[in-house]
Amino acid sequence: MTITESPTHRRSREWADVSVGEELEPLTFEVTRSTLAKDVVGTRDLYPIHHDHEFARANGARDIFLNTMWYQGLVGRFVNEWGGYESFLRRLSVQMQAHGCPGDVLTVRGTVTAVRRDEAGRGLIDIEVAIANRDRDDAVVAKVTVELAA
Repeated sequence: MTITESPTHRRSREWADVSVGEELEPLTFEVTRSTLAKDVVGTRDLYPIHHDHEFARANGARDIFLNTMWYQGLVGRFVNEWGGYESFLRRLSVQMQAHGCPGDVLTVRGTVTAVRRDEAGRGLIDIEVAIANRDRDDAVVAKVTVELAA
């Protein structure tokens, strides 16, 4: 089995085969207490709101919650799994509007909003991403530009 056929490395998409309005296959992710522990350790974000339940609740959150860097990684994973192992993330903006807490099942969805070439001739795809949690369909929103082989 070659890497392009591996289940963890989907065959790379070609820029010419993508169209505006295309929907990416949704990705679901269950948030557990272990997820939060890995988030805190992996990003070195030791602010108590991400690991101290009482502190989080005292500051208006329903529980401890995932940080921005974790969501950046999730969006990157989502888009690069869609694009294949040769895709390259060129731009990423993430806006958190609600928290992802233990017990939530996050659903990541994306839609292609533009297929274009830049001034260097690179094949770029713009994608709008929304991550739903138990409270909102747009708990996190992102805008991504990914480069695909042209």
